[in-house]
Amino acid sequence: MSNKSKAPCRFFVEGADDFHTILALLKRHGLSRETVARFPEFQRPKNEDGTEGPQGKDAVLSAIKTTIKLSPKEALGFVVDADDNVKRTWEAVASRLRRAKVPTPDQIPEKGFIGKADPYGTRVGVWIMPDNRRRGELEDFLQGLVDEKHVLFPHAQVATEGAKSLGATFPDHKAGKAVLHAWLAWQTSPGRPYGQAITNRYLRDDSEAAIRFVSWFRRLFGLEE
Repeated sequence: MSNKSKAPCRFFVEGADDFHTILALLKRHGLSRETVARFPEFQRPKNEDGTEGPQGKDAVLSAIKTTIKLSPKEALGFVVDADDNVKRTWEAVASRLRRAKVPTPDQIPEKGFIGKADPYGTRVGVWIMPDNRRRGELEDFLQGLVDEKHVLFPHAQVATEGAKSLGATFPDHKAGKAVLHAWLAWQTSPGRPYGQAITNRYLRDDSEAAIRFVSWFRRLFGLEE
């Protein structure tokens, strides 16, 4: 297996949870520690005064056009959550890619988008969590890594619904995150962060979406199996 990348590369995600999840998943799929270490914790766009900008989806979106133009001959990856509408999220991404001279399809490919900004020679990839098709976020991707035979996960769903009925204040659109954290609280080492949960094998690495994601990452950054 070769882990050598064919081009300088940078990887943009919404925050530290995304980064550590992705790196743990890549390691489980055989990428070397040296290859994974090439990616900084997460890239943040720069403000006009040179300071680091904010985290989050809007920060990643705002970085797309500028970063492509400033990164000739590089490979760039961008990962954002679909949230409540994957089509609208792709439209927001695609409009920025087109401004940077990256041709885009009407719909993000199910296997993830990879394109090129010809004026700059920049290779660009986009993945919309959880799987380029469904609404949702990182936690929906991670729920797909829970062993289907694990009886505690359905119990975590029921318990979370019960907590909501008793006055738990998490918003409805964060219910998936609440369920996942409840389930992780019941493991041998309670409350491990997502990346450690993958490393410790509380979460699998072989869901359909996870396999497609790793394949997309390898193709984008020229990592050969």
